[in-house]
Amino acid sequence: MYKLLSIETSAESCSVALSIGKNTREKFEHAPRRHAELILPMVHSLLGEAELALGQLDGIAFGRGPGSFTGLRIGIGVVQGLAWGADLPVVPVSSLAAVAQAALERSPSPGFCRVCVAMDARMQEVYTANFAVDLDGFVIPSGEEQVCPPGKVRPEGTAGVCAAGSGFEVYPELEKLAGELGLYRRDCWPRAGAIGRLAVRWLENNKPLPAAQAQPVYIRNQVAIKPRRSTGQGSVA
Repeated sequence: MYKLLSIETSAESCSVALSIGKNTREKFEHAPRRHAELILPMVHSLLGEAELALGQLDGIAFGRGPGSFTGLRIGIGVVQGLAWGADLPVVPVSSLAAVAQAALERSPSPGFCRVCVAMDARMQEVYTANFAVDLDGFVIPSGEEQVCPPGKVRPEGTAGVCAAGSGFEVYPELEKLAGELGLYRRDCWPRAGAIGRLAVRWLENNKPLPAAQAQPVYIRNQVAIKPRRSTGQGSVA
């Protein structure tokens, strides 16, 4: 039974979750530009409610992006500080996968077998990725994450595909696409609870990473990011 703290700050929303086995408590607030103010009080509140010290956990999962540069820097800075201080490993999880998982869990439907995620990336672009759904009800990546103009978002087929993410509300061409797909989960954000569930799933067959490997994935402006030597280990897609 894993005990995991999960942190997600890649978008306008901010959330922290504490997973103990199959039980999850979550603090969530849609609060643009308040991540730095909210994140640590949420962590302390959840640990206090569960009467747990940080060092009693098995690790910290976090949304590694893509998403807001500022939000990711704040969240991952907190993750690294907490993980190093308590000697805990980390599990990076795709923030787009968290959106897809949240959409799936919100209201599962018969025939719902794929998710097309599009999150507003500003500057007339979206972060997008496609996901399939496995037999146990978890999303798995189907293709690469990318940043692109809204008109270039391509779901994999139309039958059984759900549209999820803020991009489908912000851009008219994506709102039209959501209507064509038929399944649309409005107001779906990456949430720490979904991050935690995906992390636990991943840990069934993988080992967590050292705190130093808590790094963001921006996608946009990769040239501005100092390359790191490969360690042969990845993250939850």
